[in-house]
Amino acid sequence: MPPAYTAQQKAAITQFISFTNLDRNAAIRVLKTHNWDSQTAVNSYYSGGSGVTGSTAAKTTLNKVFDKYREDATGEPDGVGIEGTMKYLTDIDVDLEGLESFAVSEIVQAPAMGEMTREGFVNGWQERNCESIDKQKNYIKTLKRELPGNRELFERVYKYSFTIARAANSKQAPLEQAIAFWELLFSSPLSAIQWKSASTPWLDWWKEFLETSFKKSINKDMWNETLKFAKLTLEDENLTFWTETSSWPSVIDDFVEWVKNEKRGGAKEEVMDEEY
Repeated sequence: MPPAYTAQQKAAITQFISFTNLDRNAAIRVLKTHNWDSQTAVNSYYSGGSGVTGSTAAKTTLNKVFDKYREDATGEPDGVGIEGTMKYLTDIDVDLEGLESFAVSEIVQAPAMGEMTREGFVNGWQERNCESIDKQKNYIKTLKRELPGNRELFERVYKYSFTIARAANSKQAPLEQAIAFWELLFSSPLSAIQWKSASTPWLDWWKEFLETSFKKSINKDMWNETLKFAKLTLEDENLTFWTETSSWPSVIDDFVEWVKNEKRGGAKEEVMDEEY
């Protein structure tokens, strides 16, 4: 009788097979050696399983691919700007306005929107054993199938997206940019976390609140805490997980009060009466 696997282990098996096309038994053997961490197992599989990234030949090939997209080979030999990045994304069949473009930014560790570095590009694709444009296109196809059902992968893309949302030479993202990014991250068909429910348009409320009541730049802590808050609201629409003593950023505290008073008919007069 085959051994019983937990739901988490079964999900890891499915994820690993979808990325590698290995048979189930081979997938289980690899996952067991990596403590059932599917992402680590996938990366190890594509790098040869030794923890050492791919061959010198693969690295050479990736450098040549990178060189094709440089706009200024003399002045910026190790960088690709907006024009080259857009051409590259088009070549690997990435929707420039789609969530998969954020996923590619995470893979190549893009330093800013529409930019790539040689180190990030070569290391990111070498770890995934994708040294050619065709292999990268196939990897993205698989990733797009995987994203909607893989919260771990989505959350990694979400958190990295703050890097490219930031203003130049700043640790903060402009509010307008952050809202545009949230719109894509939380409503794309590829998103594993759709921030809305049948009775509560959370994302729409969040944007409305920020545009009318916040009007400030977004820091990394607020960015990451928004993801945590979004997940909890989808599990508990009544917000019972939130208390006045919780360690949420003040903007989320204010948003909760705004939702209760402005969207759910909270009685402001009762709050005033308590002050007398």
